[in-house]
Amino acid sequence: MEIEQSAFVLHSRPYRETSALVTFFSPDYGKFNGIIRGVRGGRKTASQKSALLQPFQLLTIQWRERANKSSDLVSIQQFERADVHFPLTGEASICGLYLNELLYRLLFTKIGVGVLFNDYQQTLYQLLAAHNRAEQAWSLRQFECHLLNELGQGIVCDTDLKEQPIKAKANYYFYPETGAINVEQDGLKTGIPIQGSSLLALAEQRYSEDALPDLKRLLRTVLTQYLGEKPIMTRQLFK
Repeated sequence: MEIEQSAFVLHSRPYRETSALVTFFSPDYGKFNGIIRGVRGGRKTASQKSALLQPFQLLTIQWRERANKSSDLVSIQQFERADVHFPLTGEASICGLYLNELLYRLLFTKIGVGVLFNDYQQTLYQLLAAHNRAEQAWSLRQFECHLLNELGQGIVCDTDLKEQPIKAKANYYFYPETGAINVEQDGLKTGIPIQGSSLLALAEQRYSEDALPDLKRLLRTVLTQYLGEKPIMTRQLFK
C-alpha cells in the first residue's frame, strides 16, 4: 500500500555510507523513523536531497507499507518540499529545536496526533512572529500543555483538587498527580508553589508575562516526570 504524508523532520543522523535515518513527525503517524537513501556522499543530487531535510520545513513523503513486516522502520521512496516553511533564526530557532526534542523524546511511535500536529505548526508560526523572549516563552508553555494533553496527562488549571474554582489572588501548591490546592488547606506543602493568577492565565490561554516564571517551573517539573533523568539538550543553548 502506497502512503503519502505531510511531515516535519525531528531528527536525522547518518545511516551506512550514503543514507540517513530520519525521525519524522506527521499527523496520521505521529513520530516514526524512515531511511532515505542517496542523501550523503559527494554527488550533487545527494547534496540537494540532504538540503531538504532541515527542521521546520514541511515535506511531502511517500513510502510503501508492507504487510507482515517485523520493523517499524520505513523506506522513503520519494520526498519533496511542501509550500509551508518556517524560517526560524536565532533564539526562535532554538525554541523550535526544543519543540522537536520534546516530540522526539515523548511521543510514542506511529500513533496519529492530528491536533498536536496543527498545534506544532501554530507554535512555529508564533515563534516566527514573536517580538521578544517573553512571547517566545509563552508559546513554548502553551505547546508543552498541548503535548501533555496528547499524552493523557493534561494539567487542570481552572479548579483545585477539591473542584473549587481557582482564585486569582490566592496562592497554591500544585501536585502533578492530583492538581492544585490552596496553601492554607495544604498540610504537606511539598508541591510546586504557584499563584492562582498564573494557573488561570494558562487555563484561559491568556498571555501574561508575569505568569511566565510560575509556569516555567510548573511545566518543567511535570515534564521531567516523563523525560526521566536525561536532560533536554536544547535547554543548554539558552544559557
